[in-house]
Amino acid sequence: MKEDQEVIAEFNEYVNVTASELDKWLKSDDSSKAGWHKDGGDGESVGQESGHKIVEILKANPDKDPEKYTDDQIQHMRKVASYCKRHLAQESKGLKSKDVEEAKKTKSYISLMNWGHDPLKAFEKEGTNHEKEGNKSDTGKRKTEVEEDEEDKEDEEDEEDDEADEGDKKAGDKRKSSAQQNSANKKRETRQSISSSKEHGEDTKEGRDGGGDQEDDDYEESDSDDESVDKSSSKAGPNKGDTVSWNWGSGHPHGVVLDVKEGDATITTKRGNKVSRKGNPDDPAVILDAGKSKAIKLAHELN
Repeated sequence: MKEDQEVIAEFNEYVNVTASELDKWLKSDDSSKAGWHKDGGDGESVGQESGHKIVEILKANPDKDPEKYTDDQIQHMRKVASYCKRHLAQESKGLKSKDVEEAKKTKSYISLMNWGHDPLKAFEKEGTNHEKEGNKSDTGKRKTEVEEDEEDKEDEEDEEDDEADEGDKKAGDKRKSSAQQNSANKKRETRQSISSSKEHGEDTKEGRDGGGDQEDDDYEESDSDDESVDKSSSKAGPNKGDTVSWNWGSGHPHGVVLDVKEGDATITTKRGNKVSRKGNPDDPAVILDAGKSKAIKLAHELN
């Protein structure tokens, strides 16, 4: 798997439109003329959903500071770079053979634009001249709309499958990490139980053996260095163990609340990036288990 820095560089190379340009494009009628709709639905295509997430990424970090991207953003950037690279490998030659107006009508152009890449702008930067012989002898060799639709669907399905595979891998890593954390929690609870019993003169066999059948707490704060937080818990916001959602592109990912803090909260991601939020009594920082990774949101950002 590519390193984050390489993914970020590729994303910024392929996404050659501004947030405002992409937002305007996604609202246009042309944006809906290509793309694959999950489950045959009538809503936005996979490409349009991706485009909205790209707009959020561009607006959230206009200076493109690599240290400020979140895990979720980098995961989507990886998906965008992979799609654009794969699609361009198949379609660049065909697009270059058309004049500008003809190219803009193709499903390849529309799909790439939904994913944040303007191929015509890239060709112009490369100094590529479009051939004006669009209706000559190669007409019979051109792909039909059905063929373009099928290839576009395959590309977008591939990206969905890649994301699912990566999610499964991370879920496996997370289950392993969770098991290790639960083991550490049990040991800590045992030590605390023994200490408490001794303080109250209750040095019973149960105390010495660890307090019996205490239920595991899946959401107890870890002893690891993954989180650096103000230890003052908050009475505002959600409770530990609650399942909440937040807005991301046109979707609403879900996560389980691990902790709620009125002060600063920082997590160190598996990729080594630090993400911080500054909470307060009225709008605490919420540490979340998002399944594929941890996340930090302020309470008002949660649904």
